[in-house]
Amino acid sequence: MTDAPRIPPAAVPPSAGGGAPDDAPPAVRSIGEVSALIEQAAHDLRSSLNAIQSWSYVLDRTIDSLAAPAQRALDGMRSGMQQQLALIEEMEEGVRLLADDRGPSWEETNLRVLAGLAIEDKRAAAEARGVILAALEAQDNTGAGFTVPGDALRIGPLLRHLLVHCIWRAAAGGSVRVYLSAEPDFVKFRITESPPVERSRGEGRLAALSDFFGRRSPAGGGHSPRQSTALLLTRRMVELQGAALTAENCGDTDNVTVCIAVRFPRVKTASPA
Repeated sequence: MTDAPRIPPAAVPPSAGGGAPDDAPPAVRSIGEVSALIEQAAHDLRSSLNAIQSWSYVLDRTIDSLAAPAQRALDGMRSGMQQQLALIEEMEEGVRLLADDRGPSWEETNLRVLAGLAIEDKRAAAEARGVILAALEAQDNTGAGFTVPGDALRIGPLLRHLLVHCIWRAAAGGSVRVYLSAEPDFVKFRITESPPVERSRGEGRLAALSDFFGRRSPAGGGHSPRQSTALLLTRRMVELQGAALTAENCGDTDNVTVCIAVRFPRVKTASPA
């Protein structure tokens, strides 16, 4: 029986006598301990949000007629709580997977099937946000199909977290579209991150995403723009998958439609440690 993956203990400053204090707390050492901590934190956050939702429901049912602004406020509270509960669920899975340093577990994976499942899984989240999640569009340019060697632990969450990121980036009333393209050496999963935007703004976003995906410092120095939790997780899972993550423009000459693409190789490649 093998030991659970180990997480290095945090550095402990020496005591005045030069040694570690006798009452130093034990370090967090296993994925199981990290998971327990995450579950408890998520439970505590959900408890408060569920209480607010319950009170909103009671108010809505006990007051016969609410003025329009008050009704909109209650509707907004319920929608906001649903979004926050969904975000906690995503963060819980995300942090656990980021902490999990197990190597990939490879199996033949049909990306068309997995992409369809991811879309159905997140359709309710899109509807709650007022975003249209379009049906999957797939094109096989070679007759080779959509099967790749996939990391069973991470490839499903990878697709779901990309969807979550793009749903949260989309404006209410907007849409998120997903494409699969089968090529000789890879299968490309592409998803729209934003509606068409003015060219200079879109090019700035493309540059920020490209720097983030490539783990590069922004040109000219300065701080890297913050990215979503879902995108932070996706980058690491793509790297472990041995795939390539890029930002693309699918717009015209005047506007930029920012898309995020993952190229999954048809032949398993070495992933970074």
